[in-house]
Amino acid sequence: MSPTVDEKQGVKTGAANPFPGLRPFNIDESHLFFGREGQSDEVLLKLSKNRFVGVIGPSGSGKSSFVYCGVLPILYGGFLTDVSPNWEVVVTRPGAGPIDNLAEALLKSSDDYADADIEDQKIKRTIVSTLLRSSSLGLVEAVQQSRRSKDTNYLILVDQFEELFRFKDSTDPGSVDETLAFVNLLMEAVNYEDSPIYIGITMRSDFIGDCAQFPELTRKLNDSHYLIPQMTRDQKRRAVEGPVAVGGANISPRLVQQLLNDLGDNPDQLPILQHALMRTWSYWANYKDYDNEPVDLKHYEAIGTMSEALSQHANEAYEELDEEQKRICEILFKAITEKRGENFGIRRPTRLNEIAAIADVSENDVAEVIEKFREPGRSLLTPAHGMELGPKSMIDISHESLMRIWVRLKNWVDDEAEAVQMYLRLAEAAAMYQVGKAGLWRPPDLQLALNWQAKHKPTLVWGQRYHPAFERTMVFLEYSRKEFETEQRIKELEQKRKLQRARVTAIVFGSLMVVALMFLVYAIYQQTEAKKQEALAIENAEKATAAQIEAEKQKELAIEQRNEAERARAAAVAAQAAEAEQRAAAEQRRLEAEAAEARAKVQEQLAVKNAKLAQDNEQQARLAEADARAAEAESKRQQYLAIAKAMAIKSIELNNNPEQESIIAQQAYNFNTANKGYEYDNDIYRGLYYALKNQPEPHPLTKSLEAHTKGAARALVTKPNIKYIYSGGSDGKIIQWDYSGSNWVVNKEIAPDRTSTSGYQVYSMDLSPDGKKLVAGGLYFADANNNYVELYDLGNPGAAPKIIKGFKQAAENITFTPDGKGFYARDNAGYSIKYSDMQTAQEVIASKEKLTAISMNKQGTKIAGAGDNGNVYVWDLKNNYEMVTYKMPDTRLTAVSFSPDGSQLVVGNERGRVWIYNNGILIRELTGHTSAIEEIKYNHAGNFMATASKDYSIRLWNTKRLTEAPTLLSEHDWVWSVVFSPDDEQLMAGIHSVQETVVGKVDQTIHAYPTKINTMADLLCGYTERNMNKEEWDYYVGEDLPYEKTCPNLPANDN
Repeated sequence: MSPTVDEKQGVKTGAANPFPGLRPFNIDESHLFFGREGQSDEVLLKLSKNRFVGVIGPSGSGKSSFVYCGVLPILYGGFLTDVSPNWEVVVTRPGAGPIDNLAEALLKSSDDYADADIEDQKIKRTIVSTLLRSSSLGLVEAVQQSRRSKDTNYLILVDQFEELFRFKDSTDPGSVDETLAFVNLLMEAVNYEDSPIYIGITMRSDFIGDCAQFPELTRKLNDSHYLIPQMTRDQKRRAVEGPVAVGGANISPRLVQQLLNDLGDNPDQLPILQHALMRTWSYWANYKDYDNEPVDLKHYEAIGTMSEALSQHANEAYEELDEEQKRICEILFKAITEKRGENFGIRRPTRLNEIAAIADVSENDVAEVIEKFREPGRSLLTPAHGMELGPKSMIDISHESLMRIWVRLKNWVDDEAEAVQMYLRLAEAAAMYQVGKAGLWRPPDLQLALNWQAKHKPTLVWGQRYHPAFERTMVFLEYSRKEFETEQRIKELEQKRKLQRARVTAIVFGSLMVVALMFLVYAIYQQTEAKKQEALAIENAEKATAAQIEAEKQKELAIEQRNEAERARAAAVAAQAAEAEQRAAAEQRRLEAEAAEARAKVQEQLAVKNAKLAQDNEQQARLAEADARAAEAESKRQQYLAIAKAMAIKSIELNNNPEQESIIAQQAYNFNTANKGYEYDNDIYRGLYYALKNQPEPHPLTKSLEAHTKGAARALVTKPNIKYIYSGGSDGKIIQWDYSGSNWVVNKEIAPDRTSTSGYQVYSMDLSPDGKKLVAGGLYFADANNNYVELYDLGNPGAAPKIIKGFKQAAENITFTPDGKGFYARDNAGYSIKYSDMQTAQEVIASKEKLTAISMNKQGTKIAGAGDNGNVYVWDLKNNYEMVTYKMPDTRLTAVSFSPDGSQLVVGNERGRVWIYNNGILIRELTGHTSAIEEIKYNHAGNFMATASKDYSIRLWNTKRLTEAPTLLSEHDWVWSVVFSPDDEQLMAGIHSVQETVVGKVDQTIHAYPTKINTMADLLCGYTERNMNKEEWDYYVGEDLPYEKTCPNLPANDN
């Protein structure tokens, strides 16, 4: 393996690397630019004649380098026009925000901008951006205001003009409008006769067709464009040999020949050539054998030649990352590339904040990885090194060849393509299942999908890049898994029952075999005894015969003498034999009775045992049947819940048919409620909410409050014991809203629009406990260091507010004390907490760490502060502000709030994480948001908590069931502030609409979201005059489920 080459370090000779690599040549490198001598004159003539010129060429043909090193040096040398030979050049790139980038480029040409601090620079950029957006002559006015000399020509050079089309989001009207406005600025500047403004653009030739949508731009391009010619072999030779000579070195002819052969005739390879030469030079400078050794073939081959140099360079950057950064790197490159066809990859520029959301990390974490790939000497990613990265920065690879050459990226692209293919298959299956045309997935497809989910861990942002129904798709996969697991459990129970039955049968037959064996043994024993008795009887008979013969002999000898005695003896013997026979018969009967009794006992025991076994089997059968019924009921319940979620999602798509949308959303709620689904299920809520909101006359619970202009309602406040809501905004207005019985209406304007007078913006407000006083704080733009807050006496309408001075920078997080005698506020850019007795303001807490938010508990005994470095501070207001510090995870905190009873502390950070602590001990972490938490607010009852984030969402958490997924309310707008209505029936949100493009437009600056889902459900049936018909039921619910009335008060419609 070749040694690592580092272009950032110096080389042994001390000579700088004369090749820029993948990036274009800068204007200060024009002495290194060779190969296009003599081509600049035609461009300058067209520019002088038409005040516009477009330099067009294919990707990698050197357009930017040609303009920077060929055209601009001649201008700076004194190219003469009708006005002057003096030139000032403003270079910009459209990027994701063309007008903002143009504003910054205009400012960078002035010396006082570079000397200003960050805050002043931000203000200047805002002013110029506003001026550019004010009219199509905005560029002319901006140049005239910044013009330091009347005899100066201005060239606005828009490099990489195709970014205007590549980075445009056609689904975002704001992006489309900004593109049109940017083009109009350029065209009006060219056509404005009294201003010496010249426009030059560089653009890839494959984007010529996109210009046709702008007629004036098309005409200008037709009149004045320069198609950059392909370099000849001799020009390419000069492009190789010239910089080497300027660098004080020599290059071998065989290496030049090899480079030209490897380059071929494809202009796309010119950046790859420059990159390979940069790497070759660095390797030669560090590892050459002697001082005058020329740059040779061995140095070129050591860096991998043109075919491998880029891959090796990218791998070096990758190996500098730690394991977590490597994971982010993989997600980053997968997000900005895409596979089309078998071997065709395309670039897919993506905003930095979107990449962070896909990777589920902070924007800073992504930016650190990007910096590794755009360091000086690398330039593998754009924007180029030195350009500040922000959330909206478009991240892109610097050249398409990176996808072809870097092996690791090729593998990533293939892996992403396979993941996307699996996701799209799942999404299609989910859509088919929703309408009843397909079933849930089963193995092997289910297992492959679960493996895909475990490996790639898809996020909502990632999924919606390829198919919008990400949540439906994941629900489909989850229900497929649960259904399959339920089937497996049922099969296992069935197997267990079969095994149990087999065991019972074996026991019964075994017992019968034992009993039969016992009877067999007993029979054999009886047979043996009978044979013994038979042999004994025969022996006794033989003895008796012998005795009889002997007796007859004796009888013959003494017949006469013993005749009488013999008869007596014979009678005695006969009596004795009869007695013996009776005893034998009695003994036999006794033995037979005992045997019968023993057999009866055995049969009785066997009967008892069989009865017990039968009883156990019956009990097991009843339990198994109950389990089967429960499993079947659970499966049916899950089916109804899945259908309910699918119907709720589908109902939102029916916004062009409000009545049908209402019926479908209501039936989804009915199914969810009847089957004991989570009451505040996100899909069910959204179905009901949009069904109410999309009615021809939206219900008051969902109607927005419209009164603020030129900015958002950044502060909202109310109390449970009053009937009003107060709002304060960027326009300086303070409005009192009253619920008139059907709608929130403006009751009175406490403070007027102040955008054109004092320039005071309201950031924070609070009401005194009795609701009689209102304190409002924000920023006084005219003199921020002498800021103030306003105290209004609500019982004296029309009276001017009391001005309480002593604040510096924005006064925020204002909170009255429970006794209403004073209030606390965060001040001095977060480094100070001040207390005011409503006469003056005094600093009571000075913080070394910047506090991004503070909160006081309702008891008025503690104040908590969220630190910029990840610390939470809690001050005891009753004990001389004694402080306790809790170290949080290493992250910037952005929001903090006490629970209503003061027992818990809720903290949010810049990555969207929310933690709940009890006395410094973490008891719960809430996830779901993907960007900084703006505000955390409990309702008055304390059973719901709302979190607002910069990810354009509000999430409503059930504090009694925090394990359940939250309800997603807003998802399209930047949320500044939230507050629950006095009766807790609504959540009001101060919105800065991301779709607002017209200054002064009355926008829906305060959105209303119902918080009680059963209230919405009770209202929907009032918006329809029918139930679902049979065709609708079969389509949205399914033919296999029995029809039921959605609205009980309306007749059935099941024909």
